[in-house]
Amino acid sequence: MFRILDDLISVGEAGLRELWQRGTAPAAEELAGWVFRGWNTSRVAARSPVGGRAFAKGFFQEGTGVAGCNFVVRVRAGEWQIDTSHPFGFFAVTPVADWSRRRAALLLDYGRGRGREQLAAWGVRPGLRLRLVGGLARPLRDLVVRPPHATDGLYVGRAFVTSTLKLPVSCFALERWSPMPAALGGPQAPRRRAEHAT
Repeated sequence: MFRILDDLISVGEAGLRELWQRGTAPAAEELAGWVFRGWNTSRVAARSPVGGRAFAKGFFQEGTGVAGCNFVVRVRAGEWQIDTSHPFGFFAVTPVADWSRRRAALLLDYGRGRGREQLAAWGVRPGLRLRLVGGLARPLRDLVVRPPHATDGLYVGRAFVTSTLKLPVSCFALERWSPMPAALGGPQAPRRRAEHAT
C-alpha cells in the first residue's frame, strides 16, 4: 500500500512507469482547489532552477473547467517550502481523449495554459526567470493517473514532449499537500483539511 509521496518515490522510474500503466483516470474536479507536491525521476529535472526534482502544482477552477500552474519549491533538510506567491507554467486540465485515446488518464496540457490571463486576474507579475521557464514548458504534456494500491491523494504521471511526437520524458509522483491559497483557489476551494505527512 502506498500511503505517502516517499512510498512512490522509493519504487524508482521503472516502478512508477509500471504503476502508471496500471492506473485509472482521476476526475479533474478531485484535484481542483489543492496544491500538490511532487517528485520527478528525470535527471534533467535535477538541474531545474525552480526546485530540481522536487516540484509543486496547484489546481483551480477556471470557468466551468479546471486548470493548473506550478510553484517554486525548495527542500531543505527534508522540509518542503512551496512558494505559492509566484505561480508559473500554467496548463489546461482535460480528459486525455483530447490528446490521445490510447489510455485513460488526465491530461495536463501546457500548450493550452492561459497564464497571462490568470496572472492578470490574480494581480501577479512574474519575474523574467519564471516567464522563461513557463515558456519552455509549453511543449510538455503530462498524463496523470491514480495508481493502484494507493491512498486517496496520491497520483502518478508521465511527461511527454508535444502532442504530435509524444516523446516520453520522465515519470513523476504527486501527493495532495495543502489547499490552494484563497487568493488563487477561487470560491470552490476545498473545505476539508489537507492530509499530508508531517
